[in-house]
Amino acid sequence: MGNFSYFLRSLSRQFSDERFRCPSCRNSMKNIVVDRKVVVTQLRRCSCCKLLFRTPTDDPNTNESFYENEYTQGFTTTLPSDAELAELKQSKFSGTMRDYSYYIGVLTQLGLNPGSRIFDYGCSWGYGSYQLAQAGFDVMSFEVASSRRRYAKEKLGVRMADDMDRASSEFAGQFDCFFSAHVIEHVPCPAKALDYAMKLLKIGGIFVSFTPNGSQARRSIESSRWHNRWHKEWGEVHPQFIDDIFLDTSFSRSPRAVGTSPVTGASLTEESVLTRLDNLEGGELFFAARKIGEVWS
Repeated sequence: MGNFSYFLRSLSRQFSDERFRCPSCRNSMKNIVVDRKVVVTQLRRCSCCKLLFRTPTDDPNTNESFYENEYTQGFTTTLPSDAELAELKQSKFSGTMRDYSYYIGVLTQLGLNPGSRIFDYGCSWGYGSYQLAQAGFDVMSFEVASSRRRYAKEKLGVRMADDMDRASSEFAGQFDCFFSAHVIEHVPCPAKALDYAMKLLKIGGIFVSFTPNGSQARRSIESSRWHNRWHKEWGEVHPQFIDDIFLDTSFSRSPRAVGTSPVTGASLTEESVLTRLDNLEGGELFFAARKIGEVWS
């Protein structure tokens, strides 16, 4: 039923110019189609900010409702019972799909240490924020879905921001790292998320994201495979498909690094250059950029 509803929504929006405008920069309706699905949806590249985005786009006002009432992603969205949560804490999430030891290792590679202040953007029910705090980081988090936000606060003791606009003003310039794992591809306006990061980070602070890999390198390697995961990973749940071109354009003034998991040797130079850590053929895209001024690009 969900797929059929998505098809009908997409069909009904075919004649709205607004639903074909880049949802991030909003500056242009000029874009090119790079992939298609089920006749009525397309993946397009914005000619201005270079974002890959699905059309027709969604009304941004429905984003919170969708992730609260419709979005399901197994372990990511299912709230554990008290007994299950106790077991997860006891095991330190080891062996589960949401073990954050790898992400913590990458943050350490980037020079972040216990005591560093991290803003965890899009924390779901708080499992990652909890593990970051257990590793010694000073963590504040945000989640758009109110039920998962409440669970993180009440069950895991996660310090939550209830409103991003207010938090980015109240805590401006206070964080060493703005971190997101599989979030930016979901948000209705990636540029707004990057703006939150810019406001919250100290000068010298680091933006870090992990997303599904929308790069051309991965598309090329997947095109010969029957399951073609690149083609499958954009759509209703992932309305944006993040790649190296969009991120390089967005952070053009910053020292920045891009690669795919597993990341080793992650570091940021003192120059405003892009460091490629590998050939970008892996499934999970890593990106980091250092704030050196009041704008990214």
